[in-house]
Amino acid sequence: MWLDDLGIPDGTPYLLSPRFVYDTDLNSYFHRVNLLEGPLNSQINRASALCRKLNFLHQSRGGKNWRDATEADHTAYHYWRRLDPRGPRVDGDTWSQEVSHLQQFYVYAKRKQWVSEVPVPQRPRRDGKAEQKGNRHRSRPVDTGETVPATYAHDTGGEVIEWLPARSYRRWRDVGVLGYDREGLPRDNFRGRWASRNGTFTDSTVRTGCHEAHSWVEGLSRPGARAAVPPDAQLSLRDCAPSRGLEG
Repeated sequence: MWLDDLGIPDGTPYLLSPRFVYDTDLNSYFHRVNLLEGPLNSQINRASALCRKLNFLHQSRGGKNWRDATEADHTAYHYWRRLDPRGPRVDGDTWSQEVSHLQQFYVYAKRKQWVSEVPVPQRPRRDGKAEQKGNRHRSRPVDTGETVPATYAHDTGGEVIEWLPARSYRRWRDVGVLGYDREGLPRDNFRGRWASRNGTFTDSTVRTGCHEAHSWVEGLSRPGARAAVPPDAQLSLRDCAPSRGLEG
């Protein structure tokens, strides 16, 4: 098949129009090298986010094609996804992830000159810059000249889980970090790199309580080790879900 000739892995998602037309321009987005080398579930999330938007354009915006989308369409989609009582009313984290996927796709499409503008409302990116006033330091926004989607949610991070039973942690580590299935067997479609090292890193933060920098050194020096987690332990997610040092 031509997908094999292009080196497209099995399981790579694709989208079909309501008339079952395969749009080569649209689906080429999923064939970029940096996306193909990433986790399959990330590809599925991108395809799902784009599929929902395209269905909305077709069903609620007069059968529009993705090439004809406008900022007004995005505003209407935002209202339906988050605010409309008849819509799904997704949380802020879910919506912001969807907007990020849509932004990345349309930036790619604009670069290819398939659309003239990114049909997502933008605002200037503003980074914090420290300034001193008297004896106090505070951060003030600075316009960087770049733009980001204006509809990013402001209510992200609302659900915080601080404690996790040991059994649940081991399931999270085995499935999410090491790439096993629910039966404890390696998944064929798992593309994470350095899984053993990453598993060692997460275990070491639970076992020792070290800071991330200390555990990172240990994770590098013992790439094949597996730390034992007591079966009745209560684990803090602040320890077992480090924010940096993992490659997935």
